[in-house]
Amino acid sequence: DCAPIVVLSKKNFGIIHAGWKGLISGIIENTFNEFSKRGEDLKNLKVFVGPHLKTKSFEIKNDFVDLLRKKIPDYQNYIFRKKNIMKFNFSSLIFNSIRSFGIESIEISDEDTFSNNQKFFSYRFYSKLGIKNCGRQISLVGIKD
Repeated sequence: DCAPIVVLSKKNFGIIHAGWKGLISGIIENTFNEFSKRGEDLKNLKVFVGPHLKTKSFEIKNDFVDLLRKKIPDYQNYIFRKKNIMKFNFSSLIFNSIRSFGIESIEISDEDTFSNNQKFFSYRFYSKLGIKNCGRQISLVGIKD
């Protein structure tokens, strides 16, 4: 369940569709580099992260940990083990990736798409039920003249 990330400034905006693959492949870095190329002072950006898969619902296996190890130097800070279950703190990696650009105005939704599957479409929730087409979320943004 990917995270919609809305980035706003006085003259530019962007929406990032950040799944875990995009996140570890640099989608946030690429976006903020583009904002820099457009002359934005990154510390003045406002960032909002919408509902997405939260730690309590983001169960992972060793192959996922191996991928993180290759891409994220401090990957162990985002993995939690309880008995034989491992979970991934997707929100924290998103926050730290954004914060690494000096951005301070960051708001992250507390809503978990998996556990709130009556309110949000959750790919992971419906996949566990064998349902492939679960619907899609939408995020819109605009700048008022």
